[in-house]
Amino acid sequence: MRDNIEAIRLAFRLGVAGRSAQNAEEREILRKYAGFGGLKCILNDANELADAAKWSKSDIELFAPTVELRRLIHDYSKDDKEFARYMDSLKASVLTAFYTDNRIVDALSDSLKYSGIEVKSFLEPSAGQGAFIDSFLRNDRYPGVEVLAYEKDLLTGKILSALHPSILTRIEGFEKIERDFNGYFDVAASNVPFGDFAVADPAYAVSKEIAYRQATKTIHNYFFLKALDQVREGGLVAFIASQGVMNAASPFVRMELVKRADLVAALRLPNNTFSDNAGTDAGSDLIILQKHTGKKALSADEEFFIQSVVDRGTKVPGNKFFQAFPQNVICTDAKVGTDQYGKPAIVYYHDDGVDGIADNLRKALDETLHLRLNLELYNSNGVKPPTPDPVTPAHKQEVKAEAPKAEKKSSLTNTPLMQQYQEMKKKHPDAVLLFRVGDFYEIFGKDAVTASEILGITLTRRANGKDNFIELAGFPHHALDTYLPKLVRAGQRVAICEQLEDPKLKKTPTQKVVTTVTPNHPPKTEPKVEPKTEPKESTIPVEALKAETKEIETDGSPDYNDNPDPRLFAYNLFGELEPIGKPKRQPRHSEDAPKPKPSVAVKDIPVQKFRPLSEKELEFYGSLNWEDNPPINGFYETMMSIAHRQMEEMRLEKEAQEAANAETVIEGNAVIHKTEGEFIPDRQPRVATPKPEKVERDMSSRPFSEDIQFFHHNGSMVVQDGMVGFLSEVRKNGATFTPLNLKPEQEKRTMLYVTLSETYQQLYSYEAETLEPSEHLREHLNQYYDEFVAKYGNLNEKQNVKFILMDANGRDALALERGENGQFVKADIFDHPVSFSLDKVTSVDTPLEALTASLNKYGEVNLEYMSSLVDMDEDAMVENLAGHIYYNPLVSNYEIKDRFIAGNVVAKAEAVKAWIDREEERIKGFPGYDGIEPFIAMSQDSLKALEEARPRRIEFDELDFNFGERWIPTGIYSAYMSHLYETEIKIAYSSSMDEYSADAPHKNMKIWEEFCVKGYYRVYDGMSLLKHALHNTIPDIKKSIGKDEDGHDIKVPDNEAIQLANAKIDEIRNGFSEWLEAQSPEFKERLVDLYNNKFNCFVRPQYDGSHQTFPDLNMKILGDRYGISSIYQSQKDCIWMLKQNGGGICDHEVGTGKTLIICIAAHEMKRLGLAHKPMIIGLKANVAEIAMTYQSAYPNARILFADEKSFKADNRVNFFNQIKNNDYDCVIMSHDQFGKIPQSPEMQQQILQAELDTVEENLEVVKQQGHDISRGMLKGLIKRKENLTAKIATIQYQMEQNKDAVVDFKQMGIDHIFVDESHQFKNLMFNTRHDRVAGLGNSEGSQRALNLLYAIRTIQERTGKDLGATFLSGTTISNSLTELYLLFKYLRPNELERQDIRCFDAWAAIFAKKTTDFEFNVTNNIVAKERFRYFIKVPELAAFYNEITDYRTAEDVGVDRPEKREILHNIPPTPAQEAFIEKLMEFAKTCDATILGRAPLSETEEKAKMLIATDYARKMALDMRMIDPEYGDDPNNKASHCARMIAEYYRKYDAQCGTQFVFSDLSTYKPGEWNVYSEIKRKLIEDYGIPAHEIRFIQECKTERSRKAVIQAMNDGDVRVLFGSTSMLGTGVNAQRRCVTIHHCDTPWRPSDLTQRDGRGIRAGNEIAKLYADNKVDVIIYAVEKSLDSYKFNLLHCKATFIDQLKSGALGARTIDEGAMDEKNGMNFSEYMAILSGNTDLLEKAKLEKRIASLESERKAHNKGISDSKFRYQTITHDIANNEAAIERMKADVARYEAVVRRDKDGNPLNNLIIDTCNLSDEKNMGIHLQGLAQRTDTHGQYKRIGEVYGFPISIISERTLVDGKESIQNRFVVEGNYKYKFNNGFIAMSDTHAACMNFVNALEKIPGIIAQYEERTAKLKVDVPQLEAIISKPWGKEDELKGLKSDLAALDRKITAALAPKKEEQDGEEAKHSDSVQLIDSPSQTSGTKESMVAEPRQTYPMVTNGLRSSYRSG
Repeated sequence: MRDNIEAIRLAFRLGVAGRSAQNAEEREILRKYAGFGGLKCILNDANELADAAKWSKSDIELFAPTVELRRLIHDYSKDDKEFARYMDSLKASVLTAFYTDNRIVDALSDSLKYSGIEVKSFLEPSAGQGAFIDSFLRNDRYPGVEVLAYEKDLLTGKILSALHPSILTRIEGFEKIERDFNGYFDVAASNVPFGDFAVADPAYAVSKEIAYRQATKTIHNYFFLKALDQVREGGLVAFIASQGVMNAASPFVRMELVKRADLVAALRLPNNTFSDNAGTDAGSDLIILQKHTGKKALSADEEFFIQSVVDRGTKVPGNKFFQAFPQNVICTDAKVGTDQYGKPAIVYYHDDGVDGIADNLRKALDETLHLRLNLELYNSNGVKPPTPDPVTPAHKQEVKAEAPKAEKKSSLTNTPLMQQYQEMKKKHPDAVLLFRVGDFYEIFGKDAVTASEILGITLTRRANGKDNFIELAGFPHHALDTYLPKLVRAGQRVAICEQLEDPKLKKTPTQKVVTTVTPNHPPKTEPKVEPKTEPKESTIPVEALKAETKEIETDGSPDYNDNPDPRLFAYNLFGELEPIGKPKRQPRHSEDAPKPKPSVAVKDIPVQKFRPLSEKELEFYGSLNWEDNPPINGFYETMMSIAHRQMEEMRLEKEAQEAANAETVIEGNAVIHKTEGEFIPDRQPRVATPKPEKVERDMSSRPFSEDIQFFHHNGSMVVQDGMVGFLSEVRKNGATFTPLNLKPEQEKRTMLYVTLSETYQQLYSYEAETLEPSEHLREHLNQYYDEFVAKYGNLNEKQNVKFILMDANGRDALALERGENGQFVKADIFDHPVSFSLDKVTSVDTPLEALTASLNKYGEVNLEYMSSLVDMDEDAMVENLAGHIYYNPLVSNYEIKDRFIAGNVVAKAEAVKAWIDREEERIKGFPGYDGIEPFIAMSQDSLKALEEARPRRIEFDELDFNFGERWIPTGIYSAYMSHLYETEIKIAYSSSMDEYSADAPHKNMKIWEEFCVKGYYRVYDGMSLLKHALHNTIPDIKKSIGKDEDGHDIKVPDNEAIQLANAKIDEIRNGFSEWLEAQSPEFKERLVDLYNNKFNCFVRPQYDGSHQTFPDLNMKILGDRYGISSIYQSQKDCIWMLKQNGGGICDHEVGTGKTLIICIAAHEMKRLGLAHKPMIIGLKANVAEIAMTYQSAYPNARILFADEKSFKADNRVNFFNQIKNNDYDCVIMSHDQFGKIPQSPEMQQQILQAELDTVEENLEVVKQQGHDISRGMLKGLIKRKENLTAKIATIQYQMEQNKDAVVDFKQMGIDHIFVDESHQFKNLMFNTRHDRVAGLGNSEGSQRALNLLYAIRTIQERTGKDLGATFLSGTTISNSLTELYLLFKYLRPNELERQDIRCFDAWAAIFAKKTTDFEFNVTNNIVAKERFRYFIKVPELAAFYNEITDYRTAEDVGVDRPEKREILHNIPPTPAQEAFIEKLMEFAKTCDATILGRAPLSETEEKAKMLIATDYARKMALDMRMIDPEYGDDPNNKASHCARMIAEYYRKYDAQCGTQFVFSDLSTYKPGEWNVYSEIKRKLIEDYGIPAHEIRFIQECKTERSRKAVIQAMNDGDVRVLFGSTSMLGTGVNAQRRCVTIHHCDTPWRPSDLTQRDGRGIRAGNEIAKLYADNKVDVIIYAVEKSLDSYKFNLLHCKATFIDQLKSGALGARTIDEGAMDEKNGMNFSEYMAILSGNTDLLEKAKLEKRIASLESERKAHNKGISDSKFRYQTITHDIANNEAAIERMKADVARYEAVVRRDKDGNPLNNLIIDTCNLSDEKNMGIHLQGLAQRTDTHGQYKRIGEVYGFPISIISERTLVDGKESIQNRFVVEGNYKYKFNNGFIAMSDTHAACMNFVNALEKIPGIIAQYEERTAKLKVDVPQLEAIISKPWGKEDELKGLKSDLAALDRKITAALAPKKEEQDGEEAKHSDSVQLIDSPSQTSGTKESMVAEPRQTYPMVTNGLRSSYRSG
């Protein structure tokens, strides 16, 4: 520990000095650093001495060094953040960092060196202080070696950098290494981190290989696989690692290791290897691997290495390798014990310590390296030595040196490409010049004309200069062999020019050698510089080389002479183990043996041979092929490949024999050499040779020589060197090419396909990025496609699909065709660009259409353009558009009305008026100066229109202010708080962090006492509570209720303190409004202006779409299919709004025609160019209907509809490409299908990064607030941060990969999304500090909503504007107004930013009020329940919503649909229900779950007990069999009542086949299980005789087809009763034609769900209700008395009313109360008990009791605070009295002293000392005497007189003390007056006798100073007295409210008692029944005198049915 601290101290000092370690002493100090692996004690608190009590006895000796370490790091840290980073890094290393002794490392490095390993590049992935680097590099054994070292720990990294300044050090995790280092290093060696710690490497985390995914969870495994990636072929990985690598039960990582590398060594090290250096015992292994990716089989060693074993008896894990090779375990002793984690393990020990371990290690390494190291593979870098070409006769080449000529001016454009062409053409003017450009040979000018005629290729023209064109033709480079002979046969001289680099990327053009082919002449080659070769190498005979190589030839296998198990096995080609021969020992090179030179080594790498197949086998397996006779399994596939290979060899041999007789073919006058493959001009010219040898095609993998393109991926099919192959290991700067062995015809087909595919990729990418068409590439694409189809058929034909899908880009290519009418046709990209629009509007019919076109093209009113479209001058255009456009002087142009008279009209009007005033002032006195008057006049008209549209000003009295609203200036908050606290308060706000800070330079008793809460652990003063008040949060105060078994405090919430804090915070917040009321009128006016200008400034335009004609809309088909005769005006208005705004919200009620709005709006946007490629997404149940409606409305429209088949895994990518490559009018799919579209990684990263920034800001705020915030919130934020960080890392990785592998949303070109039923996406992520507030939902959000946000942000980023999407739903707000924020987050991010709203908390601070109810729970404890219950400033909130929304109800639209008649069917509880209700009430009281017949509540269930109780009550109300199947049927239960009502309606409308819907979300249909659906159906069949086939459950419909069939049967009357849940039947079911009744067996949680349910029958097209039921549909709600049914239903009605009023702007109030019950928390205890009791008066009583209890608890907390203040007041007044008395006494002593003291001329006192025991009076002797008294006296703690001075006695007192562990005595001297006075704390000077004697006079001289201190302290105390008196006398402000509530409670008690008393008139059943009826009508809750609440008592009247009799009932 000490060495570590000194090393860290030195590293910090070196860092400050800016230098590295420069001398041996410094380096030695740094090298002693051993890390903190295993020292878990440093994780303990060690900030102060008190923390030592928390340390264990075994660690206490390290406490002091740990404190020193922390202080050292803190002192050298720049700030707290850096200190925290150091400590976090240090803590992380404790569990993973164990440093290695240099003797162990030296043994490894020496053994490798002696084995012949030379290192040029070295990797240390976990360097520590650099032990491995020191060892490998010592004595300069590898001069010039490159070293890259990684070290994650910040402190260790500093030491590493100081020790090794010359190497590249990265202080970060190894996972950060760049991919460019893959395959770079010779050796990687390290002691890698231990432990099951996850590593954030997205590439591994998403890998298809299980080994890589597992490796990210265990850091030691990860380092092995990652290091193998980094070393080159043949390179070594030598790691000391945890035994977990070899002992782990899962073999996948080890399998992957030996699959990619040869096992060189595996040695088990003893547990005491690290004892000396790291102070810990841990088992470890040394594993050395040699990278060998081309290996064909595993050795027996590697087989053993893979297999882990577990001893049955001891349960100790191990590895079979060490069982086979026990000599590889280095130890002297072994025994069964436990590892550092306490698990069974064998503990190995070496008696000779590290020296002995190192010696044994050297020996073992020498042996295993000699046996298994493949030095040849290492030295060859894994590259197969090249085989020299066969020697051929050299042909004399004509070399013609041309003198440089002056460049002539050319008419061609001087682009780099054309410059190259011109230069080459000058050299070969008489030849047809083939010019290589990318993958094509291009031919220009006259050559192109000639070539196109001869070759039959397409001739095109390309732009050349401003007005010139040049002819152009071309063909793919691999087709040269086809076209070159044709040109030669035609008598043309051909010159071929290869291009080295793309001229776009290189300014200086460079060409390869030009090869010319002339009729009747061999090819000529332009001169090129050949590299010089050594003649010795070129003259060595091949035979000699082979002989020399043969001497050292080996198969690379290890020598198994020492293997104890002679049975050796290896994997064969089929993955089966088969015995292999005993391999030979690998010979070692002698020092003087001649080494073969790499440039001439010709040894062939052995390839495993297979026996030749017999003729029968050859005939059978050779007949297999992929086209029409494919292999049936892997074995047949393998045999097929062997057969084809053997047949190909036989064919080649046959051709070789024939080639001797016919080597050349003479055609005309040209000599053409026959050759295979591609003609490549830059190689040796092809000439006719008499006897060419057979050319073996090199099928080995090799580097890819072409540039890596964006469309190249792992698995991409490419052409290189005339061969087709695949790419692997694709990186930015290179890849590996693996050739395919294809038949010639297959190869030609594949080459043509590759060219076609690459051309498509280049075309789409170019057009998508530049937004410009490329006709040149499109022409090529058509040419190659036509050629391919002509030769091989369509791409999607069966024989082509299989081989195309072998290509990674194959699915893209298959999407180049689409099916139409049973045939494949070209995709649109063959004809025109699909990534952007080319259409241009040239003419329109009306000025309004011209206006729309102008807005589309220019984004503004362009009169010149508009006039050209309608042939009308600009003045006439303005006149025609009067009222539609206004002149806006701010932009010097006209703006459309819906844009000008919209938005923030207040700010706009002020700016226009300022412009008018400025211009009028400018031209005053100069009329007509510059013609500005007409514009001023037009601007005045515009200003008038703006002022008329301005919203009514909201006055101060109407406003409700929240303390902490972000828009209110902080100066106002500062002034208020300074007034409240009576001292200066400064408040500041940080918008980036959404954080308030507060400071009080001079704190007082208001802060320390009045607004202070004292918790068990800390005090929350007024400043702390002020910050909570500003953020509307509550401190999480804890207290201790004892100690746990470890002695730690058991912390629980201190609810009493929390309630007191909440009361004080409320006092601060509520007092703000009162303070504002007291301000001056001028102040209020300014504040109101600020509010109105910020929020009350929005105007929603009155969109009038009546002028629209909708060209192409087919009303006839709509009328025939859907009965639609015209478009509603509401639909026209909404469509016009969407067209003008570019999107918005269509908030139309169910049945008002939203589907048609979607279709028409999408088509209109496409027609007018407002959207290029719109997309509609809807519910799975609706989307087919949307597509059908669209097709009916626009029969000629091109629609892409995604059915289920389209989104199957095999077809999905193809479907995405169809969207990308075609120009559809609209794309339609379901929500679920949309969620499967990959979103743009860049957009995902951007949004998630913004969320992460917000989380980090909140985290920083939380940390600053410290213990004020709940631990749950802190943990939640940390977890959220980690999740977001991991997501971003994964997305970043995907972006770095070839992102175009799959088409993402951004590439599809979708630029507008219509989201039907948009409320399905309301669960969007958001960040908030209000972690304990109920009803906010999951802030993490859903992936579905996040995907939609990505898509919308992608569109918004493209347009730079809000919206970009259209939301359509009848329930945009489904449950709470908080959902409004998420709507705005989707659609209006920029506008929220303008209002200073950057997060949910900022929005809630303005528009929401949080309530905190304190109530008693079942254990009689007070608990807090927070929620956003009240919403304020509702009209402004509504205006912000309505600005982009078109809200219409069915009544607004005039939809001809039935009315809703709600009937509350009241059901008395059955006897079983009555009994269970009693049990429920007892359960709610006692929390004893066994009462309900279930197991006791778990700890988690305890927290949700009221939710459990609420759930039980819901189930009980529906049917008792949901509680327990043992309960039987009851004729009076809800199922029986429902069945009876269904049967009544069934009979009533039997003639009309009336249908009914039955809804229940509880107990839905499940085959084989009891459920309410089946029970009601049984009763309908058995009791009422309704046919079974007329009763159906929607859950029975498993497919879309069956679902449609049931809906159709409902409309036809064949199905009469349909059961379902809200989710399955509530949306997407248009079965309303015969609906007469809707039954609600239960009540859903959200108003929107109830609306959706009712909408199944209450919608247009209900014929039976209209004709036979007075156009009404009965909606029956079944409610069991004494259950939650009625209460829940009333609550829903209230919420629905508020939401409707907000949307319509009809809300009179500015505040809304949402109520306090939801599905996440259930009901509160009091209300639950009251409702179950069945007496609604008891509910009112419960509410009163809850409020009274809360107030009494608050009063108790207030009184406690007053009591504390009284005690403080008494203490202060007592201190003042004591101080004043002391001052008087000290003043008396001063007077007495001054009366007798003698002074010298300077005023200094003279000494008048008398010592009783000293006869001498001189100072020196008296001083010596005093010093002697101080040393020898012992008064045993008593004061003893020794003398006097000026009449004041002097005394001495002895005190005992400990010095160095020994007891000693120290004496003090005092002067006694009214008090005892000291100087120098009573100690006399021991070295100065004069000073010793003057000690007592000096003590008396100090008295006046002491008096001054007392007087100052007393004055300060007196200042606090008035404030404390005011606090003590301050009454509790809610006493009157509490008295009133108690009075109301007493009155209610009397009423309840009277109601329960027996009544004399209840003598017979009839009167009793009458009495019950009266009681139902006059609900007691309605007659109480309490204040009305819309939540508890909604004013609605329902008909009621009881026992089949209908009566009037008013719900309470």
